[in-house]
Amino acid sequence: MSYASDRKRENLLMMQALAGLEKKPPRNLKKVKEKQDKLVHELMLRAYDIPFYRKRFEETGTTPEDYHTAADLYQFPIMTKEQLRDWMDEELEGNPEKYKDWHINPTSGSTGKPLKTLFSPRENAIVHANWLRVLMMGGYVPVVHKNLHRPNSLHTVTGGKKTLGQKLVDLRWKEMSDSIKNRIPSEQLLKEINDYKPYFLYTHKNVLVRVAKYAKENHIPLWQPKLYAPISEMLDHQSEQLLLEMFGPGLLNAYGLSEVGSCATRLPGSREFVVNSDTHVINIYADDGKPADHGMAVVTPLFKTDLPIINYATYDRMESYQKDGIRFITKLHGRMNDVIRHRDGSVTEWGNIEVVVNYATNLDIVQSRFIQKSYDLILIQAVKDPASKLSNEEIEARYTEKFAPVLNNEFRFEYEWREEIPADPNGKLRMIVCEIKDQ
Repeated sequence: MSYASDRKRENLLMMQALAGLEKKPPRNLKKVKEKQDKLVHELMLRAYDIPFYRKRFEETGTTPEDYHTAADLYQFPIMTKEQLRDWMDEELEGNPEKYKDWHINPTSGSTGKPLKTLFSPRENAIVHANWLRVLMMGGYVPVVHKNLHRPNSLHTVTGGKKTLGQKLVDLRWKEMSDSIKNRIPSEQLLKEINDYKPYFLYTHKNVLVRVAKYAKENHIPLWQPKLYAPISEMLDHQSEQLLLEMFGPGLLNAYGLSEVGSCATRLPGSREFVVNSDTHVINIYADDGKPADHGMAVVTPLFKTDLPIINYATYDRMESYQKDGIRFITKLHGRMNDVIRHRDGSVTEWGNIEVVVNYATNLDIVQSRFIQKSYDLILIQAVKDPASKLSNEEIEARYTEKFAPVLNNEFRFEYEWREEIPADPNGKLRMIVCEIKDQ
């Protein structure tokens, strides 16, 4: 295998991979499951020859012959972010020559040491093919339709130095101004969207939210793409309603992580996510570690066979169901560690709070973030709906009335009204920030 050769023909590899992926929500679930089962077994055969994974096989007393379905992966150990980071660092430091033609996909170091995930040229090609497939499921046609996207995006078609063929594919892809590294005014971003009029638009959720709010507040018409995707952050109900109001009905919600690629897709108008089962397995674990339909999502990218990532713990909680062995996601609840901590050791997850956000009426807030300062105090950063007729004090009273019971009436609330809620240094915006250290 020549990684240097694969790097040169990565665009061709991407096109070949794209040709073999489902472009529409699956109808023949039996066929999808057969393909997924085959890929699970092939992945485990490959992993058995890798020392890191051979040890895990031995720990469980299993061999590749024990793995033929997504459900079989419950037998295999879960991989944490820390374990993946240590392994990837070890590989990179111990074999620099081997990986010189590979891609290094970095994640934020906001919670500690950054994670560098290694992707071979073939694996990287499939990551991009899979992202294109997600867009095509929503009606996007590469080259034909215009795409406006975040700068330096890991989701661009190819990335890096481009061949002539790659440039042709990229002709209709345009980068927005970098609103993460630089403070680009909402007015400028809105103008870029209105001037370019993309068929498909995607960038960080908090960027789209502040553009939508700016347009609504200033009564400025906003171009409504046929498709748009708020990425990198969990989409809360308040933000979703504002985006639908201002950007229109073409909301495509794509769930994924930079370590494993795009895993599941909720198309405009749909209430559930279709797992990209021909490229991924999403298994759900209950709090006791047993298989479940509601709990923590654990992801395995089936295409990543050069340096596999098997049973990767996302710490995102989901509700799901299975039909003919294929999983569908009905609800994303956010990260397990984004919680409000109580003095007795119990926690309240974002999902519990979001239920109130979703169903409480007349709250007149388009975006909020909960910052737990202590076991007694929660600071709520809030962005007021520009159309609201209520005073800040009236909204605060309603918010407190709704949320205090959810949190067992243990907290007092302070409010910080803002024009927008600032993103974290990595460009993302967490809905809950707990400043109490783990005990």
